[in-house]
Amino acid sequence: MLGISVDTFASAGAFARSLDLGFPLLGDWPQFAVSKAYGVFNEERKVNRRVTFVVDGEGVIRHVVDDPRDVERHAREALEAVRRLTAGDSST
Repeated sequence: MLGISVDTFASAGAFARSLDLGFPLLGDWPQFAVSKAYGVFNEERKVNRRVTFVVDGEGVIRHVVDDPRDVERHAREALEAVRRLTAGDSST
């Protein structure tokens, strides 16, 4: 698991350590290439929408949670999707 932030690598890393996230938080600044590739970058505001993607080992997106307000939903749905994938069910 990893996160992508529109911050610099150093800033994203410091934030992840300060919250003890338990997974890497990568900086996508200044090109925002990953954010743009996944279609979550707001060009005008220079921020990402809060979206969670569950991607399998082949790079296929298997589940998407796009809810800017409910971070618990992101965690709950992503965890369930990962459980289904690791159980061999790719129909997330």
